[in-house]
Amino acid sequence: MKFKIKQGSVTILALLMLLLTACEQEFTNPNNPTEDVVFGSKEGLYALSIGLNQYYSTTVLRQVIEAPGISTRELGVTNTYLNINELAVGGDALPAESGGITNPWVVLLRAKGMAESLITGIPQVTLTDGTKSGLTAYANLYKAMCLGGLIGMFEQTVINNSPDGDAAFSDRATVLAEIITLLTEAKDALAANAVSDDFQNIVLGADINLAKTVNALLARYSLIAGSYAAAITHADAVISDASTPANSVFNYDANNSNPIWDRTVNSADLDPQLNFGLVAPYLPDAADGRIAFYLGDSTITANADAGGQQLAAMLGFFATQTTSIPLYLDGEMLLIKAEANARLSNLTDAVTNLNLVLQKTDDVFGVNAGLSAWAGEASSQTDILEEIYKNRCIELFLTGQRLEASRRFHPDLDPNINSTTNERNRNYYPYPSIERDNNPNTPADPDI
Repeated sequence: MKFKIKQGSVTILALLMLLLTACEQEFTNPNNPTEDVVFGSKEGLYALSIGLNQYYSTTVLRQVIEAPGISTRELGVTNTYLNINELAVGGDALPAESGGITNPWVVLLRAKGMAESLITGIPQVTLTDGTKSGLTAYANLYKAMCLGGLIGMFEQTVINNSPDGDAAFSDRATVLAEIITLLTEAKDALAANAVSDDFQNIVLGADINLAKTVNALLARYSLIAGSYAAAITHADAVISDASTPANSVFNYDANNSNPIWDRTVNSADLDPQLNFGLVAPYLPDAADGRIAFYLGDSTITANADAGGQQLAAMLGFFATQTTSIPLYLDGEMLLIKAEANARLSNLTDAVTNLNLVLQKTDDVFGVNAGLSAWAGEASSQTDILEEIYKNRCIELFLTGQRLEASRRFHPDLDPNINSTTNERNRNYYPYPSIERDNNPNTPADPDI
């Protein structure tokens, strides 16, 4: 991660080192506050902000991508480690004790606790309006991302951490509403007061466009919540925003590696599945330029008891130790508009946006299908939605969104049928035993 710290700011650097050291500790109860110290200065809030970004981008993001990526066949397991093989088998065989589900639960709660500490600390410090708006939007954004990761994998989750380990669980609709509220508050804060140069230079740097990212996440979670008109509005706000930086990325270096590169290219644990893990009728067109962007040649296969699928070499956003990972893709905004319009029965607009994805040749990151316009039945809502699903799986490969999309597009799929080779092998994960053992409010596990 490339940190943006003013030269000579010893206080920020010292606090950051303390914070990052604390982030490496393993806590028995992940609901405990991440920090015992309530930061009483702007420098402390900045250090916490930078530390949250570092922890999320290197530790949390791995879990957000890896676990659902295995469950939805984006990734194939090539090692004998129990945790990832349990995820690959899935179904009733996935135990609550598995590290494959415990790890994402713990790190997401911990990062969420950091965001909550930041939210709590902001009113305690005298700040300029632009610094306060930047910190508020930033903290809300990261809490929203953590809640999104949790509700993407678990049927219910904890909105606010509890130091006593008895945090209340909320259902899916309530959590999605909270995500949208957090992001709306972030958007309103930025609209009221432009981010200060101080906050921009020290915390955001050239890596994060806060306003565009907030709108992109509002589009994503409005779609998931079924607020289709709002999803279109927010996606349009991203598309029409010409401000710089053009997008938002997590950056990496030799000391803070790209976490998916580390689990694939740099190890013998996981590799992407051939054809993005898709099978007929969703196989990509052989001329699709996104194949060469994301996938290289390989003769490796996944473990036989984990499906035995043919695997590919990892490219794209995970090709090297220092490859940047976007927080969202421009193609996602087009696919959000396509899906939302399709679900609103605006089929012409849906196909128009789908074709913008299929025919794209100028993507800022190089994610270009470069295909002809869709030749399917433009009057069939079902056919359009199926093509959108296929292109979400390709365009948004390994963004942690496929499990959510699979449930949304194919709610009647039975994960127990052909559980090592089908589209998904769970609907939601069981709650980790570490949570159930410590929190009496833990709900019953979902059936599958």
